[in-house]
Amino acid sequence: MSAPELARRWRWPLLAASAPTALFGVAVIGCVMAITGATFTLPCAGGGDDAGRGPDGPVVTAGAKEQIPPNRLKLYQAAGRRFNIDWTFLASIGAQECNHGSCAGENGSGCSGPMQIASRRQSPCSPGPGPTIFETYGVDADHDGRKDVNDPADAIFTAARLLREAKGAPPTGGSYEDYRQAACGYYGACADAVAQYADTVMKRAVAYGFGGPGTPPQPSPDLPALTGQSSGCGAASDLAGIDGSGGLGKVKRSYSPRRLQTLPALVTAAGGIQCDARIVPDVVYLARRFKVLVTACASIHSQAGEHPLGAAVDLVPQPGRSWPETTGALARAIGWKSSCAASGVAPDCAKPPFRFAGYNGFPGHGDPGHCRPCGGGPHLHLSWLTSASPGEPQNAPRTTLFAPAWISTFTPKQGANHDQQHT
Repeated sequence: MSAPELARRWRWPLLAASAPTALFGVAVIGCVMAITGATFTLPCAGGGDDAGRGPDGPVVTAGAKEQIPPNRLKLYQAAGRRFNIDWTFLASIGAQECNHGSCAGENGSGCSGPMQIASRRQSPCSPGPGPTIFETYGVDADHDGRKDVNDPADAIFTAARLLREAKGAPPTGGSYEDYRQAACGYYGACADAVAQYADTVMKRAVAYGFGGPGTPPQPSPDLPALTGQSSGCGAASDLAGIDGSGGLGKVKRSYSPRRLQTLPALVTAAGGIQCDARIVPDVVYLARRFKVLVTACASIHSQAGEHPLGAAVDLVPQPGRSWPETTGALARAIGWKSSCAASGVAPDCAKPPFRFAGYNGFPGHGDPGHCRPCGGGPHLHLSWLTSASPGEPQNAPRTTLFAPAWISTFTPKQGANHDQQHT
């Protein structure tokens, strides 16, 4: 996530919900029950999926039909009617958060479910001891007697309520810019090192049929691809394309900006940890996907290697996570294996853009069962290849931080496999 302070991002005043009329409430309940398979059903308010711009809002485009499962589409439309919010925007949020999937369970930072809503107190998503966002805005959409952040109906209706009451989303028919600002509010930032969140949400909403005032002319709007669920949604533990051939984007040499950048608090074990700005998107992506925290990056605790270059990280599991499922999975994903652990270097034990992986079997590194000696504490070390790495032209012992001319990086596709800490 971007630099805005987390505590400020999560604390909003409790806004009073406006109660619907009893008749309208019954109609919505019937709609949701019909969608979720309950035996008691009533006709859903509004027209059919292709009824044009009526109670359901925009006509359902081919792109929307292609990406959104039919039952999920009906839930977005029903929530749009209930809270007077454009369903295409709500659906695009659902795509961005969980690819219209279930994302059951917590993402490791206290956000849960299909809309990734803060659900655990005193977590990164909800730092204080007070009620979480789901406790504050949760909706029992199917009236089964409980509010469940993992239930698609409850989650989608809760997100719709939250967007309308706390994030500034306008009524159905509202402007492009107002909805874009609501997307910024939902994520906690318009964009960060991982995602151009608001722009991607709006582009997809337009492809789904959004056409509010101020919508940029897009005769043939491209439909942003569903790029795989976030790690909180059961993402695969391997990194397809880490060598530049797959979904992460090609490995390349990055020449700018040659400056330090503070990592987002959610991916660090302590505040104020800085890396070279060129690796920050990689670090944030890996930390979120593999549920690890950064304990060190740019530092002079060694005169050799990439720490003085801001191009190396030390990593430990997030609280409550095991070493094998986090650091172990990440090490193997970038090419580490026990047969080459004593060296840890590319090409045998680290795939591009990495030069070195220090883990089980390398002195002073690894999990608690393998770190020997362990003066620096158990950890996984990853180094990116740079112009100042061993064997490269700018290599030299460092007693001060140094910005190399280039750093090899991969570039996660915008919006891919991220865990939003919002709501």
